[in-house]
Amino acid sequence: MSLDDVEFICKGGFGSEAEIDVQLRRVFPGIGGTIYTYQAIPVAFRKEFSSSPNVGHRLFLKHAIIKKLEDYFFKKGFYHYAHITRPLGSTSEGYIYEWAFGSDVFPWYYSDDSGESIPVELDDWRSFIEAFESAGIDLKKDCADPDNGRLSQNIIHQFPFGASVSRPKLNRLWKRIDFGDKSVSIDFERLLLYLEKHEVDMRENLRVGRFEMIKLACKYLLYGDRMDPREFGELTMLVRDYRLSTLSHLNTRGVESSGAVKLF
Repeated sequence: MSLDDVEFICKGGFGSEAEIDVQLRRVFPGIGGTIYTYQAIPVAFRKEFSSSPNVGHRLFLKHAIIKKLEDYFFKKGFYHYAHITRPLGSTSEGYIYEWAFGSDVFPWYYSDDSGESIPVELDDWRSFIEAFESAGIDLKKDCADPDNGRLSQNIIHQFPFGASVSRPKLNRLWKRIDFGDKSVSIDFERLLLYLEKHEVDMRENLRVGRFEMIKLACKYLLYGDRMDPREFGELTMLVRDYRLSTLSHLNTRGVESSGAVKLF
């Protein structure tokens, strides 16, 4: 890879599980092969501290499940602004996703003149949390600073202005980030029951192949190398199609021809 393919911009932060590099990137390795784009995309490359095999690919799949569920929730009108960034690629050690611009801290509470705490209402937050909870995914976890619970973390607000003690409300221009295991937990039994219950409706509202991708990604996260090899191959092709579509959407000129399909 050349400098034109991947340009390091700055450090984007770190936590207990990983560190983030902000990059401009034209080459996207990942499940299904490496994809090249004409236009460089600002991304986060999350490098895991864990040495667990294929940890980057697993986190990509976890993020992809959450993103495709959001696409379904959005089409159903559960809330009205996308709050999950797009996952774009992965390596065995980390994964790549769309960079979220904005402020990483805002107040969950204000104090009035008497010292009473006034909670801040984050627009779409309750609907967002309830939608994912119905599918067994807890996205409200790890969203307050452990040293000061009055401040947010793992939510990037793109326009955190206008809230005050007299009007404790923030607009819906925010993104939930950090899908590591310490920050986001999935109850796969509940998720699979949700997929079974809503299968027909999800197939009608999502692009062809996306429902199958979600189910097979769940199987891989549950069973890993014990997954049926044929299903593993199908998952690889479905993820490749998803990544090509997503990267084409983010590029005005689309993507260059990708290399041969490669299993991770």
